[in-house]
This record gives sequence, structure tokens and C-alpha cells, in this order.
Amino acid sequence: MRSQFAITALSVCLGLSAIGLQSKAQVFTLPVLPDTQEETCCKPEMFFSQVKWLAAKRDSLNIPMVLSVGDVVNYDNNANWETASAGYEVFDKAGIPYAIAPGNHDTRAVGLWSGSAAPGNVNANVRITDKFNAYFPTSRYKNQRGRWEEGKSDNAYYTFQAGGYNWLVITLEFCARSGPVNWAAALIPQFPNHNVIIVTHYHLNGDGKISQTNAGYGDMSAQQIFDRLKKFPNLCMILSGHVDYSALKVDKGPAGNNIYQILQDYQGKDFSGAYIRLLQIDPAKGTISAKMYSPYYNLTKQDDSQFVINDVKLVPANKKIE
Repeated sequence: MRSQFAITALSVCLGLSAIGLQSKAQVFTLPVLPDTQEETCCKPEMFFSQVKWLAAKRDSLNIPMVLSVGDVVNYDNNANWETASAGYEVFDKAGIPYAIAPGNHDTRAVGLWSGSAAPGNVNANVRITDKFNAYFPTSRYKNQRGRWEEGKSDNAYYTFQAGGYNWLVITLEFCARSGPVNWAAALIPQFPNHNVIIVTHYHLNGDGKISQTNAGYGDMSAQQIFDRLKKFPNLCMILSGHVDYSALKVDKGPAGNNIYQILQDYQGKDFSGAYIRLLQIDPAKGTISAKMYSPYYNLTKQDDSQFVINDVKLVPANKKIE
């Protein structure tokens, strides 16, 4: 379903039951960078307005980490990657951790100077991420705790603490292979006291429905991946991009938890307009407030990309393991 100004959720993850957690709960903001491919390619001033604004607002917004849904660059050339790397260096210097889920444009699936398919087998090329991992080696990710393939961050996991709660972020490659999905399915049970966020490039379509395809050159479809991972009671959010513009879908997992799936991607209009998804999470009030803000224009979109999720309940850090 499409995003709405007010969405009331019956529950997210498991009950908030531990005494004393409320006193520790602090409002924090989780920024999500939509596809920046047009910016790093053709409008770098927009891209730098995003990263510089987030660095300047780290303390006032209480930002624990920045997440990217991929398509960091447009073309598979060094110029695009050098711009992207310089932008994220602003986060490095500010001490802001980040995680990036590579998109199809962050691979050899695209050409050096074209977004069209590069010569060769596109199914094989989409798994070649040499430049992504060269410009963003594992050492750049402060909160990265492990990965599916050593030396590659295509599929990796990260942890952070915010609002008095533990969080686990898993990045999955574009229309992932079964190997990384099985790896994620084995990883999540090891973190029962963490609220899980999956960041992947392609999940929701523009109509707010889960994609039923592998985009024509991936492996598993978004639906197949979702069906494999939805059983976990601490799965809270799935963040994605790839298709314009914004959508919210809420599904209840088999364990009774609500799973929030949020799409954000504006690269098809005005070079993306430098819009950032800002997710303000208030554990004490039980809300997640979402909006799209552009520091370049100093504008917040007044449409269905702005919504509030109520009655949010998170997995407490000291939940009893049964």
C-alpha cells in the first residue's frame, strides 16, 4: 500500500517490557540515502549538500549511523567512484558510521560511461563489485562486524546502539543469490536482542508491492528473499531504492511482528533533488516519523512520503532468551 500520513501499527518486533528501558530511551534519527547515482555523476553539489548537512546535524539529530540503499554511482568509472568516496569521507572525518547495500549501478553490470548493460553476461557482471570494494574497503565501515565473503562488503552486517536498544543492520546484494540469503537467515538468530534492519537495493516497487521478479538479471526475487527471512520475530524494517519514488508496506510476520518496508528513490527527477529519508525513532512514544528532506533546497516533501507509524514496540536489549 502507499505511504500514508498516519499509519497505526499493532506491533513492531516484540513487546517492550523491560523496566527501566523507557528512561534510557532517547529520540534518534536514522538517515537513509536514496540512490545518489545522478548526483555523483552529474550534480555533485547536491550529493555534497547531503553528506555535509548530515555531518553538521549529527549531534542535534542524534544520528547513530547512515544507511544507503545503493546505486551510489551511475557509471562504472573511477570519476564517479572518486566523487562518491570523497562524499563519504565527510562521514569518515565526522566519525559517523555507515552501511551501503550495493545497487546494480555499483557493479560491472553498467558501462564505464553508460547506464546501459555493459558487454558480456549481465547476470555475471552484476556480481562483479571490484570498484565498490576498492573505494569502500571493509576498513572504512566502523560498525561492520562481519560479511558473507571476506574482503567484500556486498553482503555484510553491522551493529549499533540507539535509543536504549540494540540494532542489527544487514546489507544484501541486488536481487541476492541464495548463499547470502541463507547466510543472513543463519545470522539473525544469533542476535535475538537486536532489532533487525535489512538494507537492499531492490525490494518494493513504486506501487508499494514487493517485487515478484529478479529484475531480469539478479538471482532471487524480492518476494523469495522476503519469504525466507520474514519468520524472524525481531525483523523490523526493510529499506530499498531502485524505483521511483516512495512507498510504505506493512506485513505481519508469522511471529506476529510487523515488518516495515520503506522505499525511497528520487533519481528519476531533478538528479534526485538531494532528498534524504529521515526516520526519527522515538522509543518512549512508540513512533517512527518519516519524511524526505533536501538540504540543497531546504525543503521537506509534503506528500505521502511523510508519515508517522504509531504504537511501535521494539525488542528490548535484555529480552529473555527462550
